[in-house]
Amino acid sequence: MLVTVFWGAVLWVLYAYLLYPLILLLMSAGKRTVRHGAPETWPQVSLVIAAHNEEAVLGEKLENSLALDYPPDLIQIIVASDGSTDTTDVIAASYADRGVVLHQVKERGGKTQAQNEAVRLARGEFIVFSDANSMYDVQALKRIIEPFADPTIGCVCGELRYVNPDGGAAGKGEGVYWRYEQFLKRRESVLSSTLGANGAIYALRRDLFAELDADIISDFIMPIRVWRRGFRVVYEPDAIAEERSGGTFADEFHRRTRIIARSLRGLWSERGVLNPLVHGWFAVQMISHKLMRWMVPLAMIAAFVSNALLWDVAPYGLFFSVQIVLYGLAFLGNLLPAQLGRIFLFYVPAHFVAINAGALLGLLRVLSGRSYRIWQPTSRS
Repeated sequence: MLVTVFWGAVLWVLYAYLLYPLILLLMSAGKRTVRHGAPETWPQVSLVIAAHNEEAVLGEKLENSLALDYPPDLIQIIVASDGSTDTTDVIAASYADRGVVLHQVKERGGKTQAQNEAVRLARGEFIVFSDANSMYDVQALKRIIEPFADPTIGCVCGELRYVNPDGGAAGKGEGVYWRYEQFLKRRESVLSSTLGANGAIYALRRDLFAELDADIISDFIMPIRVWRRGFRVVYEPDAIAEERSGGTFADEFHRRTRIIARSLRGLWSERGVLNPLVHGWFAVQMISHKLMRWMVPLAMIAAFVSNALLWDVAPYGLFFSVQIVLYGLAFLGNLLPAQLGRIFLFYVPAHFVAINAGALLGLLRVLSGRSYRIWQPTSRS
């Protein structure tokens, strides 16, 4: 029984992180992202920037947005300030003469609620969602709009790149993990449809937008709803945004807790997409990439406990020693980030343990009925 539990848990982790990506790679071999040229006329676009106490970066973000290579009369910039208590609203209002619209959410209701309200003001045929700390490449807006030339595409996710100027340990770990996620998004996109977007840079047709409950994560659930309405969600690697990575492994732990809790709650509301008989390969992707990944912490616990009980049975003593070493590296990477955390051998295990510990707490909070509506900008902002 213990042997079965151990190998079942190990295979669960290996499938979620290694075997599923390998299957994607093999199935998508030879397939490439379809390129679309510039349309004859560029459409009206509304850029919605969610912000809560973003005085440190909002001015830079607005200058970045106003400098984008897109016809200025066809871009509407809306700052959705979610109950900001610093000078965020003052900064946004100072750009009114340059066309920036400030929408103030008086009582803080969370990012999704702020976006819901801001879209009511949108004039664009397409809505682009962004964060205040996400800086766009000058061509990003054009690149993210071009795929909509295909009428079957309803949502486009751009490429978020993390820059880590101080070389911090948590930033390095996050960078490795995010490049891995981008690989999955690209492969899923060419096979069927990418599963979710990222809040820094994604766009959808205005007529496909539907308001979401405030405690649901919009950049995950909105693409699912677009798919369920018969449209594809694609990944556009040339629509580039950059954010500073950084903070600490503790920051990543808390961020992952919030994301997983909101994503699980959202997926429950859209649980029909987990049926392969109805949604085919998309459902397989959702189960493999999302649901099984979020359950990996439970598999890690099962593998550790069952292995501990088998430590005196060959070769399980060796396997248990390997686990102890890996968790030890993660612990040291967290404990001494300045001295050890910048070494690959330490920051990768440290980040892996942090995100899975956060996922476990997120799962437990969903099961306990706790929900998240608000978000707090991290120190990387």
